[in-house]
Amino acid sequence: MSSTATVVKSPGRIPGMVAWCSWINLLLLLLVSWLLFAVSENWWFSSALTYAPRMPYLIPAVGLLIASLIWHRSSVAVNLISVAMVAGPIMGLSLPVSRWMGQTVPGGITLKVLSCNVQGFKPDFASVLAEVGRCNPDLVAFQDVRGESKLLEKYFASWHTVEKGEFFVACRHPVKLVQLGHFDPFDRDAVLHCEVELPSETISLFNIHQMTPRHGLRALDLTSPITQRGSEKMSRYLDLRAEEATSVRDFVEGSRGKLPTIILGDFNTPCESNLYHQNWFGFQNAFNSAGTGYGYSFPCTRQYCWPAGVPWVRLDHILADDAWQVRSCHVGQANGSDHRLITATLVLRP
Repeated sequence: MSSTATVVKSPGRIPGMVAWCSWINLLLLLLVSWLLFAVSENWWFSSALTYAPRMPYLIPAVGLLIASLIWHRSSVAVNLISVAMVAGPIMGLSLPVSRWMGQTVPGGITLKVLSCNVQGFKPDFASVLAEVGRCNPDLVAFQDVRGESKLLEKYFASWHTVEKGEFFVACRHPVKLVQLGHFDPFDRDAVLHCEVELPSETISLFNIHQMTPRHGLRALDLTSPITQRGSEKMSRYLDLRAEEATSVRDFVEGSRGKLPTIILGDFNTPCESNLYHQNWFGFQNAFNSAGTGYGYSFPCTRQYCWPAGVPWVRLDHILADDAWQVRSCHVGQANGSDHRLITATLVLRP
């Protein structure tokens, strides 16, 4: 009498590794998402993640997707979710479906506005102005206007202009200076308030340049998560940035009155940051409302091993209150500054 033994085949070492790595990667991406969107600049480590490139998260997700197609088909869905998480919310993809489906405002005043941190007119301010010309805006706001530029004076010779400190505003309509906002945390000017006389309406315009996170991030290095080196300095810096951001928002609220309001400039914070959410709620973000893609505007210069001309974070914004409808929004392509310009077409509701 003979007996037959049933042999159960093991899935194999490589398929098993693919399956484990796929789930581990998805769990890590969930952790990264929590740090980016929930913790953000409340903690020095998640603050560093907030300003770091996010495209590299695609490398393991795409690699594991390919591996799962070859060795472990059951893990394909897990890796598709990982790729979608990175390419979507983690990298900040904007798909304004509601704007595509919505109705446009008829008969309102249309104003095309443009903002750019010109980085002291370096490295190639002429290319910035060339792109400004292609955009053909009605209103231009520059930040970090330091030193003199004959190109600036020549280009805007026939425009109405206001220049104060590092801020410059040029408009095809009359514009006047209201006040410059100076704030204690970094002892610096961070916002210029102007009023613009449109044909049938006066509006408030705020040109903003909040303090960069760069100086705090430079205190950190690759060993900081273990050694805590630089973390205390970074934490103090975060507190000062939060204080300045709150002061700027209070300044805007106390100055704009009941006029239709546009706020634009270098906010030095992405939309995912808690500093942005806490201080700019109630305003429409033009790119989130009508921009398509990622809209990265910084940095354009080479950063360590990161190539030049490939920005990875959107720090420059155009905001508007409910008096406006955002019809379109685009980020520029020229690398004449460390920041790319951003432009939006706004329609004043009747």
